[in-house]
Amino acid sequence: MEITLNSTSAGTAMGEDIILRETTTTRILFRPMVTNNPNNEEASVRGWFTYQKKKPGGNWEDYKELDNNRLRADEWTKLELKSEELLKLVTELDVYYKVYKNYGIQPGRNKFSKTDLQVEKIAEMLKENNSIISSLLELDEHKSELLEKTIKWMGTTDNSAEIVEKLLEIQGDELDHLNNVVGIANLKKLLAIWGENSDNSDEEFWQRTFTENAWVLSQIFASPFLDFQQKAYLGGKTIGNKEGKIVDFVYRNDLSKDVALIEIKTPSTKLISSKYRSGVYSINTDITGSVVQVLGYKEQIMKDYLRLQESCGEEFKVFNPHCVVIAGKIEKLEKDQLQSFELYRKEMKNVVIITYDELFQKVQLLLDLLAESNGTVE
Repeated sequence: MEITLNSTSAGTAMGEDIILRETTTTRILFRPMVTNNPNNEEASVRGWFTYQKKKPGGNWEDYKELDNNRLRADEWTKLELKSEELLKLVTELDVYYKVYKNYGIQPGRNKFSKTDLQVEKIAEMLKENNSIISSLLELDEHKSELLEKTIKWMGTTDNSAEIVEKLLEIQGDELDHLNNVVGIANLKKLLAIWGENSDNSDEEFWQRTFTENAWVLSQIFASPFLDFQQKAYLGGKTIGNKEGKIVDFVYRNDLSKDVALIEIKTPSTKLISSKYRSGVYSINTDITGSVVQVLGYKEQIMKDYLRLQESCGEEFKVFNPHCVVIAGKIEKLEKDQLQSFELYRKEMKNVVIITYDELFQKVQLLLDLLAESNGTVE
């Protein structure tokens, strides 16, 4: 069985409709949502029964024949599930519980299968046979790829259950070593993306890249900030339902719940404009415009906080939101241009401006630290 989860926030992800009963014109389905439940981690799935009708064009649409909220005290409804339908619902929901237990909620669109769950179980239970791990980790080239293929083979082989039983109780430091290998591989992959796209001017590409690697933007902050929302609506629509404020990323302090607003441009965005006077350069309008834009987002979210909090379903605060602009490359600046840029951004009291090459330099430093602790030479 394969399922797909689409994250809708840092703490929720929508699953696929589970079709329980279907005719040529109608059907009943269950729409599951995986959620972080701080009160009970095991109660991680909720959802809705939905009745649908087929439109003339062949598409299905939700049909609301009865609003349960309008029922009087002496009225009631009844939905009966046949035994096969109930078995299908319980069986498929069990996979969602297992996916959450093993993977949590990951950003973006992700596919999972029973094989994935078995592979994850094997990776966690690599315990006793140290020679397998040692031989894999000794291979400097393609070691993470070989490790991944080996674990996937163990998860799909007919004897996978026996293998799992034998792979028990590895020492903690060896597990840390294994985790470092995986971390190093992911960091290398991300740095390769940067190396191949450092001049990429497609803002949507960078939106996707940061969404798929949400931890990267966390490197900006000294406090523990985690991905909360992408392309988040902050309010501000007119009576004509226009001009709403949409920020690229919202991050949330894991402790205080205060949010940070992040606006991204591209590495190709120019930081400096024309020379103003000898040794002095003007800041490019794309930068000044982005600064004003993210400050506008801050003002809007503080105005609409109560309404947004009520509709969000997850706690967040707006004590004094951090504002961040990510744009350009500092390595492109000449000496006088660099001085003008640094003077400008150092005087920004409410907005942090960080360039792409500075951000990915943080990733490189993290890779160097992992490589050093892992005893490898990069």
